[in-house]
Amino acid sequence: MPHNGELSKTFGVYKTLCCDAEIVIGVGVPFPDCPNHKNLPTEWKQLSDVDPSHYIPNTAGKIKR
Repeated sequence: MPHNGELSKTFGVYKTLCCDAEIVIGVGVPFPDCPNHKNLPTEWKQLSDVDPSHYIPNTAGKIKR
C-alpha cells in the first residue's frame, strides 16, 4: 500500500487506513498526509471496486474541517 509522499502509479480512488478519508488521485501525484493526522505516516488503500470517473465523495467521512 502506498504511503504519504509516494507517487501514485495508478489513477483511482483511495482511502486512508486510519480514518477512511477518501481521495481521487492521478498518476504521478504524491499521496498527501491524512487530513486528520498531518505530518504522521499515512497508508492509502485503493478502492478497486469504485469507478473514479463516477465517484461520489464519502460524505460520512471523518475529515475534520
